[in-house]
Amino acid sequence: MADEFAYIGAFAIAFAMTFLIIPWMMPKLKARGVVGRDLNKPGTPQVAEMGGIAVVIGFFAGVSLLLAVDGITNVSLLNVSLAVVLGAAFIGMVDDLFELRQRQKAFFPFLLALPLGAALDPTINLPFVGNVDFGPLMIIAAPFAITCAANAGNMLEGFNGLGTGLGIVMSSTLVILAFAHNDLDGVYLLIPLLGCLVAFMWFNKYPAKIFPGDTLMLFMGATIAVAGMLSSLYLQTIVIFVPMITEFFLKMRGRFKAENYCSNASNGHL
Repeated sequence: MADEFAYIGAFAIAFAMTFLIIPWMMPKLKARGVVGRDLNKPGTPQVAEMGGIAVVIGFFAGVSLLLAVDGITNVSLLNVSLAVVLGAAFIGMVDDLFELRQRQKAFFPFLLALPLGAALDPTINLPFVGNVDFGPLMIIAAPFAITCAANAGNMLEGFNGLGTGLGIVMSSTLVILAFAHNDLDGVYLLIPLLGCLVAFMWFNKYPAKIFPGDTLMLFMGATIAVAGMLSSLYLQTIVIFVPMITEFFLKMRGRFKAENYCSNASNGHL
C-alpha cells in the first residue's frame, strides 16, 4: 500500500501535468477546428473541445508514480483496469471526432471491459445480505456496469464545469469511503483522477475556456466505476451515480427526444 506522501505526490503530478498541458492544447485544438459552441456566452463563441486528452495524460502520470513506489498489491488487476479506462477515453475521443452512434458507445466500452469482468472477484459483500457469489455472471455484469457509468457521465453535462464538478464530488466521496473501509485498490485510480479534475475545473468553470468532450466524460465515468469495483464499493458507487440514473429515466420517459438545456447534440455547452 502506498503511503500518504505517494498519494499526495500522485495528486500533485496529475494536477500539474493537466494544468500545464491545457493552455498549450487550447490554441492547437481551435486551429484544427476541434471546438464546440458555448451557449452561455453572448454570440455563442466557439470554445476548444476534447480537453479530456489533458486529463488522461495527467491521470497516467499520477498512476505511474504510484506504480513506481511499488506498493500496489495486485499490479495485474490494476493493469487490466487501466486498459479499460484508457479504452473508454479512446472511444470518447473517436466520438468527439466522428460522432459515434449511441449503440456503438455502448458496445465498445462493454467489449473492452470484458477482461476486467473476468479478473474481478465474483464474490460481492452486499449490506444486509452478506457475500453473494455472482460466478460467471460477473464477466457480463461488471462490463455492463462500466458501460452504463461511462455513458452516464454525459447525462448531466452541459453547464460550464457541471460534469467536472460532479466528477470531483464523486471521486472525493469514493476516496473517503475507500479509506473508511480500508480497501484502497481503487484509490490508485481515484487520487490521480481527482488531481486532474481539479486542474481541469480551473479552465472549465464559467466562463469555460475549454470543454471536456466525450473524451473526458466517458473516461471519467468508467474510471469512477472501475475504482468503485476495485475497492469493493459496489452499492456506494451505484448511489453516487443516482443523479445520472435519474436523468436517464427522465429522458427515457420523453423517449430521448428532449435534450439538456443548452445542448444541441454535443456542440452546445453552458
